[in-house]
Formats: sequence, C-alpha cells, structure tokens
Amino acid sequence: MPEEVLVVFILSILSFTVLSIVAMTLRFKSRKAERNIGTGSSSLTTSELERMMKRAVKQATAPLEEKLDRLEDAIIVSETPAELEAKRPDLLGDMDLHQTEEEQQVKQRARARS
Repeated sequence: MPEEVLVVFILSILSFTVLSIVAMTLRFKSRKAERNIGTGSSSLTTSELERMMKRAVKQATAPLEEKLDRLEDAIIVSETPAELEAKRPDLLGDMDLHQTEEEQQVKQRARARS
C-alpha cells in the first residue's frame, strides 16, 4: 500500500506542476492581449504615416503650385529678359532677415506711397 500512495503522490505533484505552467501561460497571454487592446491592430507604420503626410501636403499645396506656375508664366511672357534681370537685384535687396517687423512695415508704407 505505501507504494501506491507514493505513486499517487508523485502523479499529483506532476499534475499540479503541469497545470501551474498552463495557468501561468494563459495568464501571461491574457495580460498581453489586454495591453495590445489599447494600441489596436490598426496602428500605422512609420512609412505609411510618412506617405500619408506627403500626400496630404501635396494635395494642400497643389493649387498654390499651379497658381505660382501661372504667375511665373505670365511674368515671363509679359516681360523681356532684360526687364527681368533689371528687377532681380531689387527683389533680393528687399530680403533683409534681420529687420524688425516695424522696420518692414515702414518700408512697405514707403513703397506704397511711391
């Protein structure tokens, strides 16, 4: 009889060990699933997000690019190359990045008066 008790005792220890491992695995998977619910499976990769942003910027700036192209074409058609070269230094001279807003407003008012 003591041998039978020993066999039952060993089987119960093995069964408890196997059941404990299975229970721990199931708990781990359920906790991992709970954490993943917050992130969602529909998250974007970096490259997808970059493509979406580039597409949105391109769509937003497309009308401005078309208008700029039309204005450039109109300037080129209406003026000779000599006139364009004569205006070029004036355009570059107006670009003073170190001016304050007040100085820029004063220059704009002076240009508007003349």
